[in-house]
This record gives sequence, C-alpha cells and structure tokens, in this order.
Amino acid sequence: MADITRRGLIGAAAVGVPALAAPALVTPAAAASPTSSSGWSRFQLELANTKDFHIADFVAWNNKDMDMQRHYHAADVVVEWGGVRTEGVEPHIEAMHQFQVEAPDALVVTHRPNVARGDWTATIGGIPSMGVRMATVAQWRGGQIVREILFMRELSAEEAPRPAARPSLTLSNPDDEGLRRAAGVYPGWSCVVHGTALGGRTVTFARRDRGLVVERYVFAE
Repeated sequence: MADITRRGLIGAAAVGVPALAAPALVTPAAAASPTSSSGWSRFQLELANTKDFHIADFVAWNNKDMDMQRHYHAADVVVEWGGVRTEGVEPHIEAMHQFQVEAPDALVVTHRPNVARGDWTATIGGIPSMGVRMATVAQWRGGQIVREILFMRELSAEEAPRPAARPSLTLSNPDDEGLRRAAGVYPGWSCVVHGTALGGRTVTFARRDRGLVVERYVFAE
C-alpha cells in the first residue's frame, strides 16, 4: 500500500529536491495578514479555504476533474511528501492522474477533523477503498493552494515520536459556532507539524476538552 501511494501520488513527474532545499514553514502569525488583499475577515477566509478544500477533494478529486484541480491549485504550487517535492501545478496534476490510473477507486469520503487558522488548513482524509487515511496541510492564497504537505503514513501510539524541537507550524481552531456549522471546523482541535527536513516531518492532530487531550492522531510523510 505504501508503495502504490508513493508511486501514484508523486508519480514520474516528481522532481527530487535535497532535504535542505525545502523551505521552512511559517506560522500563521508570520504569514501575510488574512485581510490584506481581499478585505475579508479571518472568519471569512478560514470558512472559504475549508469549503474549497472540501470541494477539491469530494468533487474535483473524486470525479477525476483535473480542470477543477487547476482551479484550486496555484500555478506555482509546491507539493511535498515522502522526501520528494514538485513545483508547479502541471507536475502535481500529472502525479494525481498517475495515482488515479493505479488506484481508480481511491475516493476521499471523509474530512475529519478540520483545522483552519489564517491562510492555513489541515485535515485527515479517509480513503476506505485503500484502507488508509492521509493528512494534508495546505497554505492558501486568493482561493488557491500554494503549498501542500501530504502525510500518508498514520502512526500508532507506540510509533509516534516524542518531538525534541519546537514545532515548525501550529494551528488551533477558533471557538466559532459559524465555522463549526458551515465547514465542520470544531473548537478544541489543533494541528502541529514537527520537523523541517523534507520527508522527515510529522503532524499531530489533537482535540482538547477542559485542557486534556481526548483524541490524538499522528502521521508521518
């Protein structure tokens, strides 16, 4: 399973880049202001980005509509996974097409949990036909994904590492009833990426209730 996802998702179009060439993540606080270009509030931005990712998976991906994928990915999008990096929308489109040729029934049927903060979104997508889940962390600009990191390997509690360094990205859902109702962005969830080396990162999704972690999922690239 890991082999088919690696060959399919990255595909022959992938261009290998040494780990040290991977750009560092930026935290939402360091990113451009979410209201700087469109005048939208942060709520409007987080709502739009989350809904757009739902459409990119549930409609564009599941219907193998690559024109829709071009609509939701910027021309200069950077996609990273498993130590490999593609630059530009067309290499990513070719990688997605190759994956769907090898696994035509790989439909994404769930997004849970959903995390949104500023111009970043993160979610865990369920692909029942392959018996796997995958995590995606994406940065958005003007309604398009400009950076996407895919974590394909879910780790058990025993496998999950204990990070020694500070996170490279931390996202926490706002406590907003509108986001919960409209896009499934539930309060209490957070997403934390550890590591900066291409292919060596992990992402942790956690839900806290009264300060205690009650759900936790960890993925590796």
